Amino acid sequence: MASLKPNKYKTTMKQTLTILLSFFLLQSLFSQEFEVREFIADPSDLAARRYEKRTVNDEPCAIVKVITNIQGMRFDSNIGIVDVEHKEEGYWLYIAPRERRIRLLAEDYLAKDVEMPEPAQPHTVYSMIVVTKGMLAPPTDLVRVTFRMNEDNVYIRSGDRAPVLARSSNAVFDVPKVEQTFRFIKNGFAEVEKTIDVQDEQVINIELVPGEPTTRLSLPGIVIIESDPPGAEVFLNEQRIGTTPYQGQQIAGQYNLMLRFPMYNDHTEQFNLDEGATLSLPTVELKPRFGYWTVNSTPTGAEVLLNNREMGTTPLERGQISSGTHELTVRKSLYHEHTEHFTIEDGDDKTFNIELKEAFGQLTVTSDPSGADVYIDSRKAGTTPYNNPQQPSGRYSIRVSKDLYSDARDQVTVSDGEKTERFIPLNKNYGTLNVEAEGAQIFISGRREGTGRISRNLSAGRYNIKATKERHDDDEREVFITVGQTENITLSPKPREGALSIVTEPFESRGAEIYINDKKRRETTPAVLPLLEGEYKVSVKKRGYLDASKTISIRQARQHELVFDMQTFEGSQLQQARRHKTAKILYGTAAFTAVGAGAYFQLSSMQLADDYKTATTDATEVYDRMEQHQLISYIAFGAAVPLGVMMFVQSFRQKQTERKVNLSALPVKDGAVFGLVIKF
Repeated sequence: MASLKPNKYKTTMKQTLTILLSFFLLQSLFSQEFEVREFIADPSDLAARRYEKRTVNDEPCAIVKVITNIQGMRFDSNIGIVDVEHKEEGYWLYIAPRERRIRLLAEDYLAKDVEMPEPAQPHTVYSMIVVTKGMLAPPTDLVRVTFRMNEDNVYIRSGDRAPVLARSSNAVFDVPKVEQTFRFIKNGFAEVEKTIDVQDEQVINIELVPGEPTTRLSLPGIVIIESDPPGAEVFLNEQRIGTTPYQGQQIAGQYNLMLRFPMYNDHTEQFNLDEGATLSLPTVELKPRFGYWTVNSTPTGAEVLLNNREMGTTPLERGQISSGTHELTVRKSLYHEHTEHFTIEDGDDKTFNIELKEAFGQLTVTSDPSGADVYIDSRKAGTTPYNNPQQPSGRYSIRVSKDLYSDARDQVTVSDGEKTERFIPLNKNYGTLNVEAEGAQIFISGRREGTGRISRNLSAGRYNIKATKERHDDDEREVFITVGQTENITLSPKPREGALSIVTEPFESRGAEIYINDKKRRETTPAVLPLLEGEYKVSVKKRGYLDASKTISIRQARQHELVFDMQTFEGSQLQQARRHKTAKILYGTAAFTAVGAGAYFQLSSMQLADDYKTATTDATEVYDRMEQHQLISYIAFGAAVPLGVMMFVQSFRQKQTERKVNLSALPVKDGAVFGLVIKF
């Protein structure tokens, strides 16, 4: 029995090895393989310096840019990968200096070790193109070239690949940055060959001329291309021919197919189209290259930037975002800017709830006395008491200024979320000026300050003080104000006046009351009054006499005289009646004279009319004189009418005046005796 155990153990080991070998064999049969199409150093790429990262030993990393369509790749190395960033074109690997090997890993793929072109150098960028074995490499650095042709339905061959039909007169190619040769083929036209060193996007004109092409085209077939989602751009042999679903006739041959759709990974593959065949390719399931994101912030209304591009303000609603590594910046005035890097994997749904940190504090400035201007970094911010609950954090220079006080300065530091208070006492920088000038306007250095009496606090210095008063000479002087001292000044403008003598006649009217500009004076006539220069209305009043008024212009330093001829009421009425009677006589005389003149010239005109009848050589002269005398007679009669009317008006006024009551008053001891005379 003991001799049988080793054999049994050997049998068990053989079975185990067989199972393991079968497992690895089956795995290799059903697993895909990585294929590295290119792995080179790119010394012109400065990304490793611009986006520098360092190892734990503080050494600058190198970057391996992995360009691939393969999703969910993982990486390893001898020293260890420092960081991996998911980019739109693939991945960025940050590796330590002197690294020699990169291991490629992915689900359903066999692991693959790839040797570095050289031991990794710090601050150096390496480019690696990785595809699934048997698949096309992903497009890199493609440049758009557009051909404008004078014909449509032209076959265009890129390199040695099958020609693709351009149905319109424009053809669009997305090609790598290399030298490319294109051939333009159409029956009935000479073939055109164009070699282009493609570096930048360009538009090229192609002129086809009649002739025969040198290239013999194969028979066509039909190709059907579909994708999910539909609407992807279709490129055959780098020429854009339409969008999915696509069905079209193409020349038989080998084709490189590329499908492009925004926010999805490009799909590339090869196929052969036989002559006369209809090839329906399997529907291409485009792999999403996006996730979703939502951005909220406290407080709201913050500006959101994605990779330095403005996206809106928070709250930012859920939206699509391309897969890869991104930089998120959230900023708002008076808050610290928030920046972070994040990676979106296909299908991710990320929500960012960002609480912005305050970048301000509260600043309070008070002074004694209050009401002083507050300047922060030389800009006026307000007056004391000053309070800004959201003063941006930082160090500030403060100046407090108030008239009549010396400026005060201080330095403050405002910290996030803290209250900073400053009390600043101000020192007086003024003296006091009291000015008294009765009834005069007072000016200080040309500025009107008040009337009669003022008291002002003034900063130290020299001032011109002036008092002005109407019809007075200004009183003016200079004064020097000293800090803390009080100056008392009295100003007296000198009047500009003349003298007025007032006399009333007859002699019995003396003692009449005097009114200057309707204001009663204490003096009575006769009197001499000193008056300021100017225009005055002078009135005299006495019982038993009619009031009398005159105006006079008083001039400085001159003697003026007014004599009033006072009349009783009766004398006034008789005088008025005499004036009406005189006017009646004058108007009557003028009216009779006008009538007489009219009659004279009318008779003369009639006499000249008789002379005209017998006139011979002087008939014209006689006729002119006749018309002239007749016109004068009309004028005279016409003037007589208003003169006569005025005569009757003055006569009527005379009678009315004479019929009025003539009233006279004689003063007696206990009153007056009135006489009443009525004329009919």
